[in-house]
Amino acid sequence: MAYNELSLDYSELVKFEGRFRLLPQTAEYEVNNYLWSNAGNILEKEVYRRMPRSKYQHYTKGAPKTHAKDSESLEVIRYNLGVKVQTKIKPRSKDFGYLIFPDEGRGIRQKKKGSQEFFGKSLESKEDKITDGLMDHLNKKIEEEL
Repeated sequence: MAYNELSLDYSELVKFEGRFRLLPQTAEYEVNNYLWSNAGNILEKEVYRRMPRSKYQHYTKGAPKTHAKDSESLEVIRYNLGVKVQTKIKPRSKDFGYLIFPDEGRGIRQKKKGSQEFFGKSLESKEDKITDGLMDHLNKKIEEEL
């Protein structure tokens, strides 16, 4: 499975590098602060918005009674200088691991529709908003220190 990632072009990277030099001690903390509090929520909401809802009724034993779009089926994993939105997968539970299949286009009912890539499209659509928000957050912290 290919991972979706947020990448910056060179001009944006130069802007961020200038901001990092103005915040030498706290730049990493502030980037993590923004990504963990704001960017993760933005991406999670966008994935829920784009998530497909099947009309297929799950009547099998152990299947979730509600659809993943209608319940809290995603979790935001926070790590240093990044966040990852993934499905909640717990061992021996009624999880929503099947969300992987519509994204990749695998499964009995998805072969005709093909790969829907709602995780990747969510990231692409909110990429500019996240980078602009991070730049604004860093600018605000620079002004506070000066």
